[in-house]
Amino acid sequence: MASGTPDYAPRFITSASADEDLKISVSDADSSSSFSQIVKAILIYNDGPNAVYYNRDAAATTSNFKLPSKAWLMLDVPLTTPHFICATDETATVYCYGVW
Repeated sequence: MASGTPDYAPRFITSASADEDLKISVSDADSSSSFSQIVKAILIYNDGPNAVYYNRDAAATTSNFKLPSKAWLMLDVPLTTPHFICATDETATVYCYGVW
């Protein structure tokens, strides 16, 4: 097991027929971008040097779900706009892959 990741490759299974990518530059203010339509599922990857906090379809705060640097998260939830924020004076780059 390497740095908190499982020893298997999880499958991203959905009945989706299309996809869209977002690249979001995250700062210590609410940072977001919107998909062109509601997605069925999302894969989020934090490529930045700092942790980000995630909220679905509402402004993010540092009380929301924490996604550490170089971590990923898959969610099978409908959403249009993922929101992120970093701690004070920190930044990160987050990639989102949504399917519908």
